Amino acid sequence: MEYSVKNKYLSITFDDEKARIISLKNEITGDEYIKNPVTFPLYKLSCIARESNIKEEFIPDRVKEVKIVEKSNTKYVVVNFEGAISGNKILNINTIVKIEIKEDDCETIWSIDVINNDKVYSVVEVLFPYIRGIYLGEDWRDNIIIYPHHAGEKTIDPIETYTTEKYLSFSRAQTYKEDGMFFREINYCGLASMNWVYYQNNKNGLYLSSYDNDFLITGLRVETGGPENPWMGFGFRKYVVISPDSEWHSREYALAVTTYDWHWGAKRYRKWIDNYIKIEKHPTYLEEEFVLNQCYNFKRDGIIYNKFEDIPELFKKGQDLFGAKHMFIASWNRQGFDQNYPEYYPDLELGTSLDLYKGCEYVNKSGGFVTFYINARIFDINSDYFNTLGQQMAIKDEKGDMKFEQYGLHKFVVLCPANEKWQKYLMDFACWMVQCYGATGIYLDQLGSAEPLPCYDQGHNHREIGDFNKGYLKVLKELLTKLRAINSKSFLMIENCGDIYSAYVWGNLTWNGEPYDEFFNLYKYTFPEYIQVHMVNPKRNLSGKCREERFHRDIARAILLGAIFWVGLDKFKDGDEELISYLKKALAFRKKLNPFFKDGKYMDDEGILNMTKGLEISRWQLKNGQNLYVVANLENASNCIFEIPAGEETDLDNAVYADIDGAEGRPECNFSNGKVIIHVPKSELSYILI
Repeated sequence: MEYSVKNKYLSITFDDEKARIISLKNEITGDEYIKNPVTFPLYKLSCIARESNIKEEFIPDRVKEVKIVEKSNTKYVVVNFEGAISGNKILNINTIVKIEIKEDDCETIWSIDVINNDKVYSVVEVLFPYIRGIYLGEDWRDNIIIYPHHAGEKTIDPIETYTTEKYLSFSRAQTYKEDGMFFREINYCGLASMNWVYYQNNKNGLYLSSYDNDFLITGLRVETGGPENPWMGFGFRKYVVISPDSEWHSREYALAVTTYDWHWGAKRYRKWIDNYIKIEKHPTYLEEEFVLNQCYNFKRDGIIYNKFEDIPELFKKGQDLFGAKHMFIASWNRQGFDQNYPEYYPDLELGTSLDLYKGCEYVNKSGGFVTFYINARIFDINSDYFNTLGQQMAIKDEKGDMKFEQYGLHKFVVLCPANEKWQKYLMDFACWMVQCYGATGIYLDQLGSAEPLPCYDQGHNHREIGDFNKGYLKVLKELLTKLRAINSKSFLMIENCGDIYSAYVWGNLTWNGEPYDEFFNLYKYTFPEYIQVHMVNPKRNLSGKCREERFHRDIARAILLGAIFWVGLDKFKDGDEELISYLKKALAFRKKLNPFFKDGKYMDDEGILNMTKGLEISRWQLKNGQNLYVVANLENASNCIFEIPAGEETDLDNAVYADIDGAEGRPECNFSNGKVIIHVPKSELSYILI
């Protein structure tokens, strides 16, 4: 029997014989989202038997009852499932799935209760809601997925793109092939920076999110049958132990059917998470920063490039070339970069502890400040302390095995951030660097970048196997308080992004790595308060024209997003004089924009009606009612325009522009049919203030 609920925005139909959703329809556009009748369960459970360490996957055995309940302006579909089945094995695990649809809301709310009456098996993972068979419109090739991998991805035609070698060989967030379909699954919070996904075409939108204020590790799963069997699937995986004779009641999940693009999803997610995060205020001097001098060039792989006595000279060079007051020091620790973590002691071949202090003292007295690198994730297996400390604090999987990772020639285990012993070590190292060496900032490497993992070590003090995120949240919150008690100007930085983490840090370091549909606009638009620090160094794996074009493109992105420039003295080589000259111009332009960025709110391209192909434009809404448009015209094309709505208070007489070459003036712009047509200066980078 089919059970349907609907409002003016959407309709949902559940079939009790098929035990799944068979229809998800956009009532405004008339588009049926589930176009491919691929079989799927509404949820999956991963379970482990007592005295076993092998995970087995189960799906619902049968539907016991379906009810449609109406209360005031809300309808509920309530489905009771009995049993969990895998092959010939049936477990006594029941569930209740509830779908809530309000009369005047395009967002539906889902939840699942898992009642484990089995005497042998524990549930350790819950994949829900799990829905397949989707694409939008008549042609799946124009569909787009917005995926929160790091600062964001925007992929056109994921049904085919996700099946290409480009994604199958992606090292950290790749596509896997399994049972005739393809899937990606990245864990929140870190590898996935936010807990929502958006799927869209030019008329339809689909928003999926996990509203989990416990902030458990959550796998954001996307699937496709590929171009030969076109469909997309979505699901959220929670890592939680539901022991025999116990129950688990999920937090809410959201599924919305819209006629909007991903900006709608960003606003809806932000509306939810604002109830659970408080964004820390940072020292006001940081508002003036727009570049930092990153120094990873002390000791690497046994080679000494600089010593602590060279810190004053490195600082002066960074000031002279780039105007950088902020000096970022890595590769200073025993044996150098990516070795011997977490033995965070000055390497003796680089100098003494006093030498390191004196170097930092020089920077501080010269009007600068220092940030120190500390890795927040891994423990070198060759450390003298590995057997006594590393193994004890390491994450353990369901088999009791440690998780190993390798960087260069060096091998590490992943530490459990919810382990109190590791938390203390990490915070004490950071406080020592500020208190004893005069550091101001602390950078916690990998914290918002590498994959969060469940930990089954019962000797650790975490309550849930999925408490990884809670561990880092505790570290960030307590560490920031401790550092500011030592130095009120202190701050934190992390690698990449995590919405709950970024509330405590000044800067999120985002890569200019291999381009996999990178879309940093996603994170910036959702959280315009969060500062991104962009790598803009020339790429070592490129040469000639390609290297130059990539350099210009990375700088343009950083400027459009109001990012801090991450620049290294050692990243330029002989013959790079033109690149250095361009960087200096870009930094001067970025400095000129800084008062607007401080005052403004990043709006992506919202409010821009049309633009010449090839342009990239970001809009910043200023507190005084003005709008700043930052324009990248990397081809230096002529006769480019963009259009904005004409409002009653639109004042073109006082519009101004400036470009990267120092030109300033009044832009050519005029009213036409309720719009303002603005002519873009012929320059790679410019801004227009209306």
